[in-house]
Amino acid sequence: MMIEVFNNQEVVPLGESLIEKWQQAAASSLPLVLANPANGGGPLQELDFVEVSIVDDPTIDQVHRDFMDIPGATDVITFAHGEIVISVETAKSYGAEFGNSFERELMLYIIHGLLHLAGHEDEVPSEREAMEKVQFQILEHVWR
Repeated sequence: MMIEVFNNQEVVPLGESLIEKWQQAAASSLPLVLANPANGGGPLQELDFVEVSIVDDPTIDQVHRDFMDIPGATDVITFAHGEIVISVETAKSYGAEFGNSFERELMLYIIHGLLHLAGHEDEVPSEREAMEKVQFQILEHVWR
């Protein structure tokens, strides 16, 4: 399976080396994500390609409205066909709030999206706790 990370925003300058680092860390996280499925495993194991699209807040706000009927920017939205949309602006603000660099915070969102594709859900508190435990373990393993 291939994972590609695309920078589709111009608000935060992202160098090619950083995009490549996220892409490599995402590829390294795949076996760990696949080893920790939930709720039947989700579509990830059947996908040939996962696209991570880094966007700005207005773009993710529009995606949030169009596909989930929820107004406002959010951190990450995952589509079952293998697309993960991430707001770089939200990663910057939440990263600062939680004491992470935005680069690390954004990597966390990539892992979060992959876990959704592996069947994890975060609506119910117990499922959210289980998902967060796995995502932080994977983050520690792939992002240094």
